[in-house]
Amino acid sequence: MEYRKPKRITDSGEITHHQRQYLHSLQQKKYRYLHRQFLIEGIKPVSEALEASFPITNIFVSMSLSGNISWLREIDRQIVSLVSDRAIKSVSTLQHPEGIIAIANMPEDKNFNLFLTAPFIYLWEINDPGNLGTIFRTARWFGIRTVLLSPNSVDPFSPKVVRGSMGALFHINIFQNIGVAELIKQCSDLSIDLYAAIPGASPPRRSIDAVWGLILGSESHGLPEQITNAPVIPIGIPLYGSGESLNVSVSAGILINELVKTKRG
Repeated sequence: MEYRKPKRITDSGEITHHQRQYLHSLQQKKYRYLHRQFLIEGIKPVSEALEASFPITNIFVSMSLSGNISWLREIDRQIVSLVSDRAIKSVSTLQHPEGIIAIANMPEDKNFNLFLTAPFIYLWEINDPGNLGTIFRTARWFGIRTVLLSPNSVDPFSPKVVRGSMGALFHINIFQNIGVAELIKQCSDLSIDLYAAIPGASPPRRSIDAVWGLILGSESHGLPEQITNAPVIPIGIPLYGSGESLNVSVSAGILINELVKTKRG
């Protein structure tokens, strides 16, 4: 079934059946990419999207919350709709919704070969939305503006990723479905050093340039041979205690800090 984009909801306190269908459809990847729209839920993510001038088309706010959001008065009234708490709960992805949901347009796809900038993070088949959201937050913290995703990675515009990024998503350039061969060639052409997170490898021991990319794989499968056998620089985290592996988002924070710290040194 193909869902049509809804018109603006009036301040009637209710959401029509058609509008509810459309909002629910955006919880599915198929319809997100069909309509090139996705959901943003929560006060912090919505405010971050507005601050970043992200293209939001609709904001639905519960009547009980509307008086507690000062910046709501500064938004174009044509995109804001007051609805009942019950209406918000009927379309929310959360068990305990905060009372605000927005619909935003996806950013236009950019040509990877024309817009790649370093430093960046390349994620190989990252499937956990919570991990991806946290990596977006980590990237923003360290001033990294570009994240690349391999094929078979989680959708960066899924509700869990958007919520987990806590607004960092709106400050990062995302390139999806980037293959290894394409990445290696482009980095070679641009003289970008590629560091690959490999268990047992040593942390960087020399001063490095800011022109680098960090490759991270999933916890369960790591990196494939097409990456480990490529012209990459192995980088690892020393084991001081015990354990089989680190969460990929934790590893990302540690390794990015090492790369940045080495450059500072």
